[in-house]
Amino acid sequence: MNALRVWSKPDEVRMWLLCLPPGGGSARLFKDWAGLLPEGLGVAALELPGHGSRLAEPAATNLESAVAELADAVTPLLERPVMLFGHSMGAVLALDLAYELRTRRGWKPVALVAAASEPPERQRVPEASPDASDEELVTWLRGLGGTSEELLTSREFLAEMLPALRADLRLVAGRTERAQPPLGCPLHVYLGEQDLSVDGPASERCWATLTTGKQLSRSFPGGHFFVQESTGPVLAALAEDADAAVGGRLLRSG
Repeated sequence: MNALRVWSKPDEVRMWLLCLPPGGGSARLFKDWAGLLPEGLGVAALELPGHGSRLAEPAATNLESAVAELADAVTPLLERPVMLFGHSMGAVLALDLAYELRTRRGWKPVALVAAASEPPERQRVPEASPDASDEELVTWLRGLGGTSEELLTSREFLAEMLPALRADLRLVAGRTERAQPPLGCPLHVYLGEQDLSVDGPASERCWATLTTGKQLSRSFPGGHFFVQESTGPVLAALAEDADAAVGGRLLRSG
């Protein structure tokens, strides 16, 4: 099944916001954004196998192969400007997707937004090992906040979510670091004010080394899942940053 989920009507889109979900998450997390963002900023998202609408497929076991599949899937979007948005692990995938598409096509996003994410070299989290028990992963998720206790005690939810999360943790743990020239686009870091899983200042400095473009940081109320907790402010910031990335042409009428 194709990895791309398009949540906006393509004929109305001037620019795409291409979203990559956090570990264990689904592309459906971003479906409602299509009706909340300004007209002209279309929303699409990527779905890894073993997640969401691709739940019946075996999970990806190799990050390079997974990114190559994502790069194949996004081809229909690349005729228009694209801003990449990755939440947590999704930010690492967004970065690797930008590298892959640059290698293939000489392409670059108009901007990349890394939300609630340490850069790749700082991704190791002992409490979130792919070999952790279900109980340990649930404890880790509880500590991050943003997931209700009702869901964390739901057998049905955990039976779907934990295998996908464990597969994603294994993907990131197996990532091979390769020297890459910096991206040439703006790279924005979005942080949750109560997110203890990300060292804000250190993360900002590391992300800044990955681009020669402008680097901007923003903070929002909430923890690791501030993207869901502070949706309104996050979408307002995304619209502003998307507009700036194309020189103010996105939100201008006409």
